[in-house]
Amino acid sequence: MKPMTCAIVLVALGALAGACGNDRAEPDSNDAGTDDDPLAVTNTPPPGSLDDLHQRIIGKRCSGQPGLCHNGQFEPNLSTPTMTYAYLVGRPGLERPDRLRVKPGDAANSLFVDKLRNRGGVATQMPLGAEPLEEADIKELEAWINAGALRAPGAASAPVLNNPPHRPEIGIFDAGGTRLDGTGPVRATPGTTLVLRHSVQDFETPDPSIPFAAVVLTVADGRNVVLDTTPGATDPQIGRTTYDANGPVSKGDRLNYQRSWTIPSMLPLYDPKSKARQDVVASGQVVTVIAVYLDSITQGMAALEIGSTQIQIP
Repeated sequence: MKPMTCAIVLVALGALAGACGNDRAEPDSNDAGTDDDPLAVTNTPPPGSLDDLHQRIIGKRCSGQPGLCHNGQFEPNLSTPTMTYAYLVGRPGLERPDRLRVKPGDAANSLFVDKLRNRGGVATQMPLGAEPLEEADIKELEAWINAGALRAPGAASAPVLNNPPHRPEIGIFDAGGTRLDGTGPVRATPGTTLVLRHSVQDFETPDPSIPFAAVVLTVADGRNVVLDTTPGATDPQIGRTTYDANGPVSKGDRLNYQRSWTIPSMLPLYDPKSKARQDVVASGQVVTVIAVYLDSITQGMAALEIGSTQIQIP
């Protein structure tokens, strides 16, 4: 494993915090646009600008009565022009995570317009529970998007964002493909082969192109099971997973990364702090599965999940 990749993964594992990955398209404050104050509103905005469209259309129909769903209570937050820009431009949707809410220069492939026009298989039309927008209003919004979806006239082009990867889903299967988790602890004796699976989902990186994915198995005292038996391995607790295009579908995604693990009678454990190794009797151990992956090697983000189902070795 490359040193930088290793460092990112170990930081994520050390934190054991799902904040490394994200199931929501929360914007970074630095992406909000040119205004220092996200609540700033221009009284006399240039015609056709986002401030103008917000004042005449978005604010009245999406974040005010009727259809006040997006005044900060629900995502996306469309309460001000700056917040609208931050939550829409270059951000994947929650309902359709494969589409950008606003794709600069391409209104025809922007989920925001799909929702306004009730097309593309969306669940509901915006504004919810109110009359649809007038055609002239939608065309003005489309014109802004097709012109680049700029924060203000003459502003720089919208930045290309690296949206956070989604937290992986984890599944535990037997060697024949039957899923074992989800109904309580998985009981597996030494000699049993388990297939540990997890999902990946990143807007910018296709599943097969994820540069790094792995599982870590941890026991109750915090030590990890040795999965990489390569001589001289510096991080033997990290077991790389491989892409499987035919992986089973789980709750919301395909579990298309996998690693087989045969439970030994003596469990090799590794202490990440002291670097010490010790073989212990496997029987009586309880193992937790952690899945982690990176969306990019260069300035990438890690997504991590701790499995809710434990493996009990009787």
